[in-house]
Amino acid sequence: MPAYERAELTAELTVTPDDRAEKSPGEQVAVAKEAAGGTGLAHEAGPETINLAGGRAEVLDALRPVFEAAFDAGAKSVEVKVEAEDDADRFPEG
Repeated sequence: MPAYERAELTAELTVTPDDRAEKSPGEQVAVAKEAAGGTGLAHEAGPETINLAGGRAEVLDALRPVFEAAFDAGAKSVEVKVEAEDDADRFPEG
C-alpha cells in the first residue's frame, strides 16, 4: 500500500478551469498543480485532479495556497473531498 494511502488525512482537489480567463484552462490547472507540488504532499492524480496526503494540519494548511493559485490563475471552481484515515485523530466535538 502506498504511503499516501496510509496518511492521516487525504484531500482530492478537482480544478474546473474557466475558458474565459486570461490563462488557458491547461495553465490554470498547471498553476494549481505547481502550488500543490510545492507543499511536498502532492501525489499523482488525473488531468484536473490533485491529491494531497499527510498529517491533518499539513494537509489543511496546504489547501489554501492551492486554492489561491487556482483562483488567481482564473479557475472557475475547486472541488475538494477530504477524508480522515480510520485511526486518525478526529476534530474535537463541541
